[in-house]
Amino acid sequence: MQPRSEEVTHLERLQAELGKHGLDAKLITKGSRSYLKVANPNTPELNERVLCHAAEDESLCFWWPWRQPIGSVDDLEVVAEKIAAVLRSVEGPS
Repeated sequence: MQPRSEEVTHLERLQAELGKHGLDAKLITKGSRSYLKVANPNTPELNERVLCHAAEDESLCFWWPWRQPIGSVDDLEVVAEKIAAVLRSVEGPS
């Protein structure tokens, strides 16, 4: 059995935090790469992948797939709030 990576541990911590914000998050592993597939359960079309890897300064961060950092693995609540804001449903005028 392969040892669990530090990145997977942080993704699992974020997965639990996202659940507190009402989002569905599933840990996906493909080969040696893992990411969270995060979705708004009220609007499943609103979904995105979240990755975890080192920044230029070698600190671990969560990232959008378009290589924009979301935040540090030490700021779970802030990161979860940013993801929730991106995936929130917005109702337009009737």
